[in-house]
Amino acid sequence: MPKFIVNTNISKDKVPESFTGELTQQLSKAMGKPAQYLAIQISPDQLMSFGGSTDPCAMCFLYSIGKIGEQENKVYSKLLCDMLNKQLKIPSDRIYVSFFEISAGNVGWNNTTFA
Repeated sequence: MPKFIVNTNISKDKVPESFTGELTQQLSKAMGKPAQYLAIQISPDQLMSFGGSTDPCAMCFLYSIGKIGEQENKVYSKLLCDMLNKQLKIPSDRIYVSFFEISAGNVGWNNTTFA
């Protein structure tokens, strides 16, 4: 069920078409979760600043049922910052990633929940 959301001020035309697919595969592998349940949302062209500057930046959110914790999050942060830097040219020190553990009963899918 993992869901990864990227809000960024870079323009849509600078987001490679392959980016969501690559994110899906890499995050699925890192989290040990099936790719078919992983959702990615990229929101480009956002009015944003980081440290008072409107240079390229990103605010990201990773939600998951399980697999969220202090040690795992360090691995995810490195992976995600590296990918955003490589693919979108956003410096790692201008990216925040927030991690959220969600209980299975609080995630709806296919007319029910994961509980």
